Amino acid sequence: MELIKNATPPEVLVEHSVRLGESELLWLRPEPFAVRCEPEREQGALKLVVAVEGGGILQQDGRQAVLEEGAFTWLQSDVPFELTMARGRRLLLRMPAEQVRRRHPEVDLRPAVARGQHHAGERILARLLQGFALESRALSAPSCAATVNTLLEAVGLCPRAEVIDAALVRVERAVASIELRLGEPGLQPEDISREQGVSRRYLDGVLKKATGRTLADFIRLRRLERAAEDLKSRPEDLTAEVATRWGFRDASHFTRLFRQRYGTTPTGYRRQ
Repeated sequence: MELIKNATPPEVLVEHSVRLGESELLWLRPEPFAVRCEPEREQGALKLVVAVEGGGILQQDGRQAVLEEGAFTWLQSDVPFELTMARGRRLLLRMPAEQVRRRHPEVDLRPAVARGQHHAGERILARLLQGFALESRALSAPSCAATVNTLLEAVGLCPRAEVIDAALVRVERAVASIELRLGEPGLQPEDISREQGVSRRYLDGVLKKATGRTLADFIRLRRLERAAEDLKSRPEDLTAEVATRWGFRDASHFTRLFRQRYGTTPTGYRRQ
């Protein structure tokens, strides 16, 4: 089974689809497939992947969901993922993430978690999804829309999420990684977002909300702050040594950025 690499889920996997306002139903082809997707633009969608027949594996956000027949899982559209499915029928229901989270703010919507077996509410939703997947091709678009609304309500039967601020966790991980790698001259914002399996745009957003700075700004600020500490506490070190230690390309580049931040040169800062 050849791995399909794509920036967006390839249409070749879709057998039939129905657009329902902001939501969409996608019946996938029964042939086995493996796809790795690295989204290039934000879609803001959550997807329910339903293994009607056969099974599969979804890997996303550092987790792996092994789907048995009849199980389902959430998939986040804006985070890279790898999905492998055995032969069989499967349904994908795409809904606006904000709509789902607004309707069920306390429900556990983590992607790549196998669901439908260990919780009574999830088992009920799994049976509804199975029945809909088997019969929906015979329904009209208005009937499908009504059923999708029913399924959205049924999501509320699922267990609540642990009280964890996912965005704050991302920020804490990003800051910790930056602190460890400040001395690497080749460190790029994309390196930090790639470590977490999210887009730079997303991580820029949550970091700016928490600190007021994007990844690039934060890396530059922390390098300058650490350099300033060394200029005060290690007077024997040359300016060029301090610049190299904290990842600046050369002394002139360091001096220019330092003056922008502190209003004086590194030498002037030392004298002060």
